Amino acid sequence: MNELTHANVHTFQKRYQLRGGRLQRFSIRTRPGNTSTGEIRLVVREFATNQLVRLRLTFEGVQEYRFQRRPGPGLVRLKEVQFGFFEDLIYLNLDAFHEDGPPKVMDFRASDCFVAARGLKWEIVARKVK
Repeated sequence: MNELTHANVHTFQKRYQLRGGRLQRFSIRTRPGNTSTGEIRLVVREFATNQLVRLRLTFEGVQEYRFQRRPGPGLVRLKEVQFGFFEDLIYLNLDAFHEDGPPKVMDFRASDCFVAARGLKWEIVARKVK
């Protein structure tokens, strides 16, 4: 698995088109202390090949999260995706509002679909052959 850090998040976002991708699955496993984990699976487009790929994002040390479904259409297509680094946490927002200026912590916390963790790793998941 590849680690996503402040130094390489820009390269990651240039490689994969997250906007317009699909949320396939998410899970959070809560545990005592800072050992909670999370997993999000997305189907996104890789810019270089213009092919759809499945990404698995694994969060270690989950500190905050919200996945809330409100009345109306559910979150299927990702409209705006943001990453943020605040103190020692990485935030991922899957339903961000486009705003001028850099995102703030409260922008993530106001979201219906976000995770904040101490670490984030990612990998491409191969399609299952039937």
